Amino acid sequence: MKKILFWAVAVMVITALMPLAMLLKYGKYQKPLPEDEETVSVYVKEEDKVIEMNKTQYLKEVVSAEMPASFEMEALKAQAVAARSYLVSRQNAYKISGTPENHKGADICTDPTHCKAWISEEKRRESWGNDADKNWDKISRAVEETKGEVITYNGEVISAVFHSTSSGRTESSKDVWGGDRPYLVSVESYGDTLSPKYKSEKEISLKEFEKIAKENIEGVDFSKGIVGDIARSEAGGILTVEIGGVAVKGTVFRKIYDLRSTNVEITVDKDRVRFDVTGFGHGVGMSQYGANYLASQGKDYKEILKTYYTGVEIEKEE
Repeated sequence: MKKILFWAVAVMVITALMPLAMLLKYGKYQKPLPEDEETVSVYVKEEDKVIEMNKTQYLKEVVSAEMPASFEMEALKAQAVAARSYLVSRQNAYKISGTPENHKGADICTDPTHCKAWISEEKRRESWGNDADKNWDKISRAVEETKGEVITYNGEVISAVFHSTSSGRTESSKDVWGGDRPYLVSVESYGDTLSPKYKSEKEISLKEFEKIAKENIEGVDFSKGIVGDIARSEAGGILTVEIGGVAVKGTVFRKIYDLRSTNVEITVDKDRVRFDVTGFGHGVGMSQYGANYLASQGKDYKEILKTYYTGVEIEKEE
């Protein structure tokens, strides 16, 4: 009787464990590796090749490329969590849609216009000179002391975009790229006026202005005027501007005239065109100089992140 009972229990246990064994064997369920053991595939645009990198090392190199090591520790931690969240959100999205063609099969790329800036530890140390060890240790602390932490909205890891310097208010992602991401709305940003990139100026000839427009904007006709109506966002960025009678998106205008942001005042004076620009970058998400100011005022990295990303939580990766 005891033998029968023993074998009955054994069969029940084996039956119960078989699905889990199958999942483990065929990869449909895998316990996540610790971050310092995980790898990420990176397309290094400068070398035109895909390489496998340790995830922790990759994040350190991204943070070192994206934010000055002289910044406050809490700002660097905020940057580390934002960079990790951006990476994870891209990986999650590409599992469904597949990786972009310009990634050549990799999770992420080193082109800052498409993903995030990156520089190898070796090259970064060279640029730091005598401060290399001190700076690298500081960057490493920021990544390691936030290990595994990501920003979530309604349980999903967010696309934690960031930029250098806002105009004093961040841009809504809807105004810049379209779509509706409720965690990327326009919010007030403090301390950006302290950034060396807060203001910039550019001046070109009217002839050059018209030449650039004709090469990049279909249908321009300067008999209808040079610069017409301008529609602006809540943060002051140009949504649309009429150039030669054609409405042009602010993001396109910024790109073709090589300006630091879309928050631009345009002055046409006889044969010259002047651009007075406020801020640096697309303006969406966390302002890096704003984050550094908040850190200098005693805010911790979680408070900084919740200032710039609306309605979010900071959680450990599952």
